[in-house]
Amino acid sequence: MDNDRYKEIANAQSYTVGDITTFVPTITDRQYQRGYIERCFVQKANDSSSNIFEVSVSEINRYKGNPFYIQTKLDWRITGDPIEVKKSNSTSLQLASEDIPKIALYLPNLLQFHKK
Repeated sequence: MDNDRYKEIANAQSYTVGDITTFVPTITDRQYQRGYIERCFVQKANDSSSNIFEVSVSEINRYKGNPFYIQTKLDWRITGDPIEVKKSNSTSLQLASEDIPKIALYLPNLLQFHKK
């Protein structure tokens, strides 16, 4: 661990977040017209087996720069050909897994919220 990272963690008293408010997206007609939604997730940084929480786009900002939490965002397709939607969402999960390695376990249904 480098010295800058240690100093950041050692001075982390100001990073209290409190309870995590989980979020389940409610898809609007406008989002279906756009074809995708942005989804945000957080997980404790020191435990890759800890729970993954979906949070709202506005809530994710509470975790920015907080060394105790890892956060990631992904674009989630919700319209189109089911095969293409699965491919796209799988790619989004692969990218997000660079931040939160086990996120695919949290989102096993690649067609969640899908509408033809």
